[in-house]
Formats: sequence, C-alpha cells, structure tokens
Amino acid sequence: MNEKSSKTMGWGSTSDNNGIAEFWDARPIFSVNSEFSLADKLKLLFFPKKILLYSWVGKALKDKRKENKQTGQFSKLRILDVGCGTGASVVEMKKMWGKEVEIYGVDVIKMQIELAKKRVREYGVWAKFDFADGDLLPYQNNFFDVVFTSDVLGHVKDVPNWLEELQRVLVPGGRLAMFSESKLGKHAYIRNYLYKRGCNTDPQAEFHISLYSKTELKKMLDQNGFAIKKMYTAFWLSFLVHPDEFYVVLHKQKGFFFLRNINKVLYWIKKKTHPISTALLEFYGLIEMLVLGRFLEVQGYIVLAKKKE
Repeated sequence: MNEKSSKTMGWGSTSDNNGIAEFWDARPIFSVNSEFSLADKLKLLFFPKKILLYSWVGKALKDKRKENKQTGQFSKLRILDVGCGTGASVVEMKKMWGKEVEIYGVDVIKMQIELAKKRVREYGVWAKFDFADGDLLPYQNNFFDVVFTSDVLGHVKDVPNWLEELQRVLVPGGRLAMFSESKLGKHAYIRNYLYKRGCNTDPQAEFHISLYSKTELKKMLDQNGFAIKKMYTAFWLSFLVHPDEFYVVLHKQKGFFFLRNINKVLYWIKKKTHPISTALLEFYGLIEMLVLGRFLEVQGYIVLAKKKE
C-alpha cells in the first residue's frame, strides 16, 4: 500500500502543508502463527533481495554463536531495521531466528510504527519499535550487531549524516545489510533510452529525493566508516522480467511504438501466467544477481558491508 502523509516527506525532510512520504504496508512472506518451516525457507528463493540480505545477517548470527560458545555465556544478536515500515522484515527475521535475536525497528512515520506493533502481535513474535525524527537514531553508540535497511536511502535528505548514524549505532565490525535505490547505471539500456527522451520508468520517482551512482554510493559508504564486502545489482533484463514496471508509464506515451507494443505483450503474458511466471522470473533474478550482479550497473544495489574497526 502506497499512501501520502501530510507531515513527513522522508528521512529528515518534513513539510507543514503538502509534504509526502512513501507509506508501505507489505506483509511478511511467512505464514502467520507457525514455526519457520522448510516451505518458508524455500519461499526466499523467489525474493532475491531478501535472501541475500538475510544471508548476510545470518553470518553475523553464526559469529555470535561462536562467541557464545567461546565465552560460555548466551548473548542475543542485536539487529536494527532502519525504515522498518509496518514490520514485514522484522517479523521475517524474528520468525527465522527466534530467541537468538533481539530486533528493533525504527521509522519516521508514526502510523507505520503503530501498525508494526500490531503486525508482530499478529504473527506471534516480539520486537521493539521506535520513532525517529529523520536526523538522529534514538540509540546509544556501538549498540547493534547488525543494521538492516531496505529501500530507504533514496528517501533520505542528508545521506552522509544518515550513514554516519548507521555507523555510530553499530559495534566495531558490525554488519550493514542494505538495499539502496540508485541512479540509472550504464547497463540499464532501455530505461536510459526512455529517460533521455522524457519517460521516467521509476515507479517511485516522486518519492526519491537522493539517488546516487554505484561509484558515489561506494565513496560515501567508505567515507562514513563502512568497508564494502560485496555489492550486487539486479534485473539487468528488467524490461523482460518486470514489464509491469514499464506498463503504466509507457502506455501514457504517444511515441515508443515498438517498445510499447512489446511491453503490452509481455505484460499480458506475465499477468496470465502469474504466479508461476512471477516466481520463475524472480528466481532468475537471484541467479543473475549472483552471476553478473557484482559487475553490472543497472538500478538499485544490495550492499553487504562491515563497520570499520
């Protein structure tokens, strides 16, 4: 669900009158009130971003288990979800790792925080949620083992300050699992072709206030205390895989005859064969990301990093 707020435009950007914020009410992909199952685990294969981000968090949990074994004491892995929305990722991580993790969620939209509190109760898990003003995170230094954040950076007014805050609340060597929106990369051929001719295919263009290239993102992360371990982009063939992202914008245009009609056919095929086609195409996205994602510059990046010690 995508709605407009009359108060908050994004992280650190507010308006008294007609400000807007992207409001997401995505539901967790796992089953309600049941243990994390093999079926739930297999679902992740069809969510490329989630499986890579959660795998990075999972490595931090393995390190925590080793630490606990060495010390003979039990200590939970402390995770912060920045821009948690209505709590989908919080629920999913809590479902996967249960009592081994202590999860906090923070957001700049109070209504989303309230809905997130209801969501965790609905799914039979527990987490703590807090409101942030967009500039400072309400936590002490070196508090979290992992910071998780997805589809947030593009909505942040002061990205260097925001990254500095993520770094501040992480323990030395702590992990950052992030998906960041970005500028169009040089390998986003069709999107670039359309954009240069006045057709922006970004479905959330009105909400994206801070978009950077891959090079710019890497530089900012380094300057704000992060060492990038891996960085992936996805869906080089997005015109074929996600025709729905192009459909509305293209069919408002009078030009682009061939692209419009090819898109129309692809959109129809995907719609008629959903959900099988959607699942297969998302699985393809995972394979593409693992094989080519480190070398391409398309749009949007998964960043797996650590706080410099």
